[in-house]
Amino acid sequence: MGDFDQPEHGTTPSAGRPAATPLLPPVEVPELPPWRTRARTPLDEKRILEEVGPGTLESGRVMALHRTAQTRARLYAHHLRLLATFFSEDPEVQGRPDDADLSALKIAAGLRCTYGQAWSQVRDARTAVEIMPLTFEYLRRGEITEAMHQTLLRRVRRLTDGQAALVDAHMAGVELPSVSVDTFTRQLRLAVELATAGALPAPPSQSRDVEIVDVDTTNGTASLLVTGPVLEIKGLAHRLDVAARDVQRAQRAALAEGAEGPLPFDIDEDLARRGRPLSLRTLRYAILTHSVLDTDPVQETASPYKLLVTVPVMTLLGRDDAPAMLEGTTPIPAELARELAGGESVWTRILTDEVRGTHLPVMPETYRPSAAMRLLLRLRHPVCAAPGCDRPTATAAEDDHILEYDHEHPARGGPTSLANLHRLCWQHHQMKTAGQLDPTRDPGEGEDPSAPMTTRWRLGDDLRTTTQEATDLLTPRSARALEHAWAEHQRSASEPAAPARRVIPPGSPPPDLGDPPF
Repeated sequence: MGDFDQPEHGTTPSAGRPAATPLLPPVEVPELPPWRTRARTPLDEKRILEEVGPGTLESGRVMALHRTAQTRARLYAHHLRLLATFFSEDPEVQGRPDDADLSALKIAAGLRCTYGQAWSQVRDARTAVEIMPLTFEYLRRGEITEAMHQTLLRRVRRLTDGQAALVDAHMAGVELPSVSVDTFTRQLRLAVELATAGALPAPPSQSRDVEIVDVDTTNGTASLLVTGPVLEIKGLAHRLDVAARDVQRAQRAALAEGAEGPLPFDIDEDLARRGRPLSLRTLRYAILTHSVLDTDPVQETASPYKLLVTVPVMTLLGRDDAPAMLEGTTPIPAELARELAGGESVWTRILTDEVRGTHLPVMPETYRPSAAMRLLLRLRHPVCAAPGCDRPTATAAEDDHILEYDHEHPARGGPTSLANLHRLCWQHHQMKTAGQLDPTRDPGEGEDPSAPMTTRWRLGDDLRTTTQEATDLLTPRSARALEHAWAEHQRSASEPAAPARRVIPPGSPPPDLGDPPF
């Protein structure tokens, strides 16, 4: 990318002012191996100027962008080194990858990012600085871009440390400062294939995951991404396709014969009116979402999974089109919210403060929160209460007493109240039980039911941060809509009533108006 010379640490000393102290001690740069792969034409400043023409306005702008990319790469390298140093010197972790959870929580508090993002950055920093120092040196000098290095890290995340080191050695033999992105990507693919073949085979367990992606709040839809070994995913797709075709044939035959009674897999009980079977696309979805999950010998949870949809009252009345909130995090359109509400036989009233949107509390007197309190806890903590954690609490979370409950002497321990409760994912609940996390709340928390609860956290020995529970974001809007509707009602009630009009049906005799006034 050329040679844009700029010191990585500290600042340029000015008159009468000493240079700033470097943030980190200098690091020994490993000697790079001799080039093995060379580009046909070096991608340097000379070539860039040849492409756009020297001395033009465009050339100046291109070079400004080029040098900006170099600076970003060097800052990103500095960022990774800070993370790696923090992780390796954290006294409660001491560089053990399996114990990176606490470091990730601390870093999430410092970077104002989620716990998952911080954990991923810690892992990438360790890989870049400790396992792949040769390519990291190119990044530190600004000779590969930030995006190229992030691509490199993504491709080696599922490799062993030894395999990642082999990829590092291969890529260091490529003339990285001058190759195109396409050449870099092809060389990287080759390096991964070489590293996972022969004496160092790839790990037998491949990535398997199911996650919700692409939540579209405009039409209330979402996508489920299933990732796994290609043969297993192909097999799943084939089974869904075969099952959908079998059901479609059965539906077509039942409709042709005019069968009475329920039709096969008639999810919406609408096939008879439609007069044709469902499409294969619709049937694949219906089979996947309505089939019983086979987890034998483990018994499936008997209690149904409840989704919380909070609908503003003015939206239900049709006086406003504010969206509803699914699990307190995802907006869904007003029309869909009204349709969902209309199909339910039981509604639960949730009271919130009209200004701040705080969910108003209820008070049980036992160790276990009541059903109403657990409902409010889900609304107040739609994700894990630990700072930076974004795991949803709808299913795999646990109610936790901030000040521990005393089972032998309940009056001496922390009460079962909203002021002393929050919801944690199982992992951070374990860390809190082990003393790695220490949440506290002020004694006065909860005295003002309209004020959101603030929790103070101690992460390790010396790091402090705060979190605040979630509030209903739509309450202030609903309050304004109610005030507007009430003002309209009062204005219409105060206006004089219009005189009643007499309607004479056609063909009726004219009314008797009395004698004329003359």
